[in-house]
Amino acid sequence: MILLLDVGNTRVKWAWLEYLEIARAAAVAHDATRRSWQRQIEADGHRPSRIVIASVAGPAFAAAVTLWARDHYRVEPEFISASAAFGGITNAYARPAALGVDRWLAMIAAWRAAPGATVIVSGGTALTVDSIDRNGRHRGGLIVPGLTMMREARAPFEDDGARLPGSAFAPVAGREALPDCALLALAALADRSAAEGARCLGAEPRLVLTGGDAPLIAPHLTHAADLVPDLVLRGLAIVATHDAGHG
Repeated sequence: MILLLDVGNTRVKWAWLEYLEIARAAAVAHDATRRSWQRQIEADGHRPSRIVIASVAGPAFAAAVTLWARDHYRVEPEFISASAAFGGITNAYARPAALGVDRWLAMIAAWRAAPGATVIVSGGTALTVDSIDRNGRHRGGLIVPGLTMMREARAPFEDDGARLPGSAFAPVAGREALPDCALLALAALADRSAAEGARCLGAEPRLVLTGGDAPLIAPHLTHAADLVPDLVLRGLAIVATHDAGHG
């Protein structure tokens, strides 16, 4: 059994991989208490033969994960990084490892599920967009503040009494009549990315939405999108099993 860990800036997401099947993923914030996420994984009661990790949380957290894996499971963790190519897709970065491993794994999983022009939008601490053309070439992407960061940035400018003269969107009971403006902004960016993809990729792209905030963003999209919250873990499973002849 393989323990898959997707370590973001604020959350640890994990799933157990057995016989090429991923159990339902779980997640917990890793900045509240030092061992909260470790205790929850330990409570699953499994003993991994391997621990495969995709982390963007930095060297200090990587060191903590390594010590825990060695001490509790007697397993040396395997850290994945982005490569020049994998499974039919090609990294656009001159230094492939400079691409966030979470973004790379999401592309791997999306391409494995449905090869073809694809735009992947991931909503987490940051919102990222990556595009793949019909030949599997990564055509680049972008990164902007995520939902929480946007909400925090707008807080100093909020005024419950503020409204445009004659606006139909006046606050109701001290709240916005429109959905959260940060959600609308991120959904608009996802929609625009899909539209630009159709122009730049030479085909109407499949839009894939992933990340912890994906279920919040999805209802505000005008484009049809596939909602796959555990896309990074699926990509991690593909890479983890590749050398064993299953990739």
